[in-house]
Amino acid sequence: MPDGPLLAVLEDETGRGKTEASLILASRLIGSGRATGIYIGLPTQATASAMYGRAGALYRSLFAPEAQPFLALAHGQAHLNEQFRLSVLSAIGDARCSAWIADDRRRALHAHVGVGTLDQALLAVLPVRHAPLRLAGIARKVLVVDEAHACDAYLHEELCALLRFHAAGDGSAIVLSATLPRATRQALSDAWRSGLGLPPHQVADMSFPLATAVSRSGVHEAPLPPGRDRRVAVQRLKDSSAALAVAKEAADRAAAVCIIRSTVTSAQATAALLRAAGLDPLLFHSRYTVRDRARIEAEVLRRWGRASAPPERAGILVATQVVEQSLDIDFDVLITDLAPADLLIQRAGRLWRHARSARPVPEPVLSVIAPAPVAKPPADWLAGHSETLAVYRDPSLLWRSAPAIFGSGVIEAPAGLRDLVEAAVAGPIPPGLAAATAAAADRASVKAATARSIVLTVADGYRRDAGLWDDEDATRTRWEDYPTIRLHLVDGAGKPIAGSWPESMVPTPAGRVSARSEDGRRSPRSVSTCATASGTA
Repeated sequence: MPDGPLLAVLEDETGRGKTEASLILASRLIGSGRATGIYIGLPTQATASAMYGRAGALYRSLFAPEAQPFLALAHGQAHLNEQFRLSVLSAIGDARCSAWIADDRRRALHAHVGVGTLDQALLAVLPVRHAPLRLAGIARKVLVVDEAHACDAYLHEELCALLRFHAAGDGSAIVLSATLPRATRQALSDAWRSGLGLPPHQVADMSFPLATAVSRSGVHEAPLPPGRDRRVAVQRLKDSSAALAVAKEAADRAAAVCIIRSTVTSAQATAALLRAAGLDPLLFHSRYTVRDRARIEAEVLRRWGRASAPPERAGILVATQVVEQSLDIDFDVLITDLAPADLLIQRAGRLWRHARSARPVPEPVLSVIAPAPVAKPPADWLAGHSETLAVYRDPSLLWRSAPAIFGSGVIEAPAGLRDLVEAAVAGPIPPGLAAATAAAADRASVKAATARSIVLTVADGYRRDAGLWDDEDATRTRWEDYPTIRLHLVDGAGKPIAGSWPESMVPTPAGRVSARSEDGRRSPRSVSTCATASGTA
């Protein structure tokens, strides 16, 4: 292992134990005196809460037997997590946390082991009050960034700034991804070396799986032993009607079926159509109260997690992107809207994920709802898929992903994954999509430039003129293309339905406010709205 601050980038398939590998490496860094603890940054509150549950059984093994480490959950809704609340000043299970640390999400970064959203660490490099307190909390810790491919242009610039600060502060970091483009790996390596005061060093190895170590001694790339060869067939479905037919046929066979739609609205509509056909799908998306989302996620894991078994597996889950990462779930049949190739690979990782003695279908097939991948797409190539285009704004990215996925009719893992990811992120722009692609590129450039103008720099430090130094809740760590408000669901007496205002809050796009319940049916409850900043996740 190289001396000094270390950045390790681990790229491997979904479900192959990258998180466990990062904990082993973190344990060695702690054991050698090069780190005092660990912070695991996840892309969402839900994935952070799920990781917190897993970490409760593991975190003590990172330290000496006589140590008394604290484990903390750090995100904006952590105080609503029942497991975290019970851990404070108690010995419930293996998760203990001091009341002082648990009282504030900034202090949570000072726990020996912190699990939370990446945003909580990113605030250390933004001009907000108490930013130095956050940076001190992660200093000399191993910063683990999971699902790094989920960063957009804005978040990517913030992450690079965080890596520069962390390297300069003698910390270490581990970045995990199953689908990281080479250009992103290069940018992360350059940011780390910049924090060390070193020039960029070219990353070149295109092997997969791959481990990359960046330190003062250079950049070392090492291919990892591949897992078992896995083939997932791919078929194109022309529209939602074809998708519903595939889902109903699989349900008739008592298969475990997952349908992933691009938006909450399309997921709700799909669930309604399935109900009209006499089926009883479970609906899962991001627009729930904290308590309801936790309940539904627990049901998803019970029915389709590693320990699930027939007959409880039979049924249909209709979901959005909330199921494509950090959930250990397994389906016999998976249907999805078109998405960038890296995300389709993530979704395919939920198909035949676990070894099972028998399944009701003969082979794993990823069914993708997409227009035909024609050689010269017109400007309205995605006309029938407007909600997908609203989420993934670059039509050329989607167009390049389509032939990459459909070309051979199969996803081969691990051998073919690198080529799929690289083919989608770089390549030709067809004339018919040039205008929309240029608009998407402009938006990405604005995001990146805005983030670069906001983040702090190691050389300048905490200058008074570096920013507004607002409260954290007034400073966004994420870019929002569409404004989000928080709805408070209330009963007929005007009281919060879940017993408290925070527990009764539902994040909703401002343009879609209506008195409908979270499952898409008409709600008898009244709705009050409270606009909030688009800050930490």
